Amino acid sequence: MIMQAPIPVTLLSGFLGAGKTTLLKRIVENAGNFRVAVVVNDVAALNIDSALVRNTRALDPNEPGLVELQNGCVCCTLRADLVKAIADLAAQRKFDAIVVESSGVSEPAQVAETFGIDVTGAADDPTDMDPREARELAAAVKSLRGASTLEQVARLDTCVTVVDAAAFNGDLASPADLLERFGDRESGGEATDSDGDRSVAQLLVSQIEFADLIVLNKCDLVSRNDALAVKSALTQLNPGAEIVTASRADVPLNKLLGTNRHDPERAANAAGWLRTLQDKNHRVVETKEYGICNFVYKARTPFHPTRLRAFLHEFAAVLDLDEEEEDEDMDEDMDEEMGDGDVDDGDVDDGNAMAMPLELRKAETDAKLKASVEKFGRVFRSKGFVWIAGRDDVCGEWGHAGAVLQLGCGGPWMGLLPSEMWPEEGSDERDMLERDFVNPILMDRRQELVFIGVRMNRSAIVAALDRCLVTRVEASRVRANPNASLRQDEWKLGLDGIVSDEEDPFPKWPSLDEMNLGSNDGHDHHGHHHGHGHHH
Repeated sequence: MIMQAPIPVTLLSGFLGAGKTTLLKRIVENAGNFRVAVVVNDVAALNIDSALVRNTRALDPNEPGLVELQNGCVCCTLRADLVKAIADLAAQRKFDAIVVESSGVSEPAQVAETFGIDVTGAADDPTDMDPREARELAAAVKSLRGASTLEQVARLDTCVTVVDAAAFNGDLASPADLLERFGDRESGGEATDSDGDRSVAQLLVSQIEFADLIVLNKCDLVSRNDALAVKSALTQLNPGAEIVTASRADVPLNKLLGTNRHDPERAANAAGWLRTLQDKNHRVVETKEYGICNFVYKARTPFHPTRLRAFLHEFAAVLDLDEEEEDEDMDEDMDEEMGDGDVDDGDVDDGNAMAMPLELRKAETDAKLKASVEKFGRVFRSKGFVWIAGRDDVCGEWGHAGAVLQLGCGGPWMGLLPSEMWPEEGSDERDMLERDFVNPILMDRRQELVFIGVRMNRSAIVAALDRCLVTRVEASRVRANPNASLRQDEWKLGLDGIVSDEEDPFPKWPSLDEMNLGSNDGHDHHGHHHGHGHHH
């Protein structure tokens, strides 16, 4: 049997209210002789989006070209359903394209991964699945009609992210999690309890960074200058995406359907922060008219944990340090014992700031953002790797978007992994890895952080981070034999006693022995994670 050419699929992402459904309706109404099928993923209990699309005149009520996926998200719980829906539509051979409108809380990178998953291989080994998931997967395999992956029958053609020009700055500065921003499904919202661990700003940035096309919508609700400023910011976040400005989601169809835009490798390396790291010269890029710029901070000395934590308190409005549940419970118990009057603002543990009520958090966030902007300028994205003194085996993964900064264990430094786990020799990834190695002592341990923002005070940020670096005098104080002869840079290693366990302001990270390095260790050294969880 000759397999037909894979049908192109356009994926629409973006927050609730940004204009995805309006854009989808325009596509259907203006498609003319171009036959478009539609998959709508409305995770709310009432599938309002599909009702709006179904009422579009251009959809033939007798043509099975609209599929509704409810009570779940296509980037996680409804993956098998998505495979089945797209495969069934492709098998009809009645359509020229398929448009998938994902929910506002979905991550396009995870939806994209669905196209390459070997569904038949997963179905052959259902040991880790619950019975329902196994049944759904079996149905998906049947729908593929002999193909092993979805991309063999349907190819991801264009990833479109719709951004609300009027809401962009507010969403980026929001301390809210997705449950607070979008409401829970039982009440007609889009989020679940697990989305209480995911921040609005981080999701917004991840949707922008993965897009092939960004539709900056609702430009009629802001001034021309404000719209251009947001467009300039989007360009820094994703330099490779085309950005079109629109009002009422009025976008030409040739930008949306059958474009051949999507390239998985390009998408994985599309984020502005990653491109900046990959730039050998680390050039500072600046849009003078709007003050949008980026720069890279680099150092080969570890940060002192206490001073780094103090900097984070000044720099970020909300800190998410991936602390264990029991630590949070203990902190809550301590707060109750101490009483409200015993803690001043300077002593608030912002690692647990997400536990505060949203209204209080919003007021505190606004105040902290204002103070941070006055000191450092407006940084709306920073990302990279950090080395904390005493934690020589594993790097810290720093991910900051708008109001929220996450810092957690990023896995082992590549220099500590067996060479067979390194990228292939001669590849760009291997070249980049080898550039990260400075000498046999430090290997690739380093500070490497990209900052993207508006009118940033680069000198203030660099000076503040430099002050966080451990000094030789501090290192000598914690060495058992401070007069021992050390090789170059060796004084920077083995500083476990620089703070006691009780005084360490960061949660404990796993050691190399506690990691299973024989399999995927979860440390994406130069890529970026788009996990559906709030933490990495």
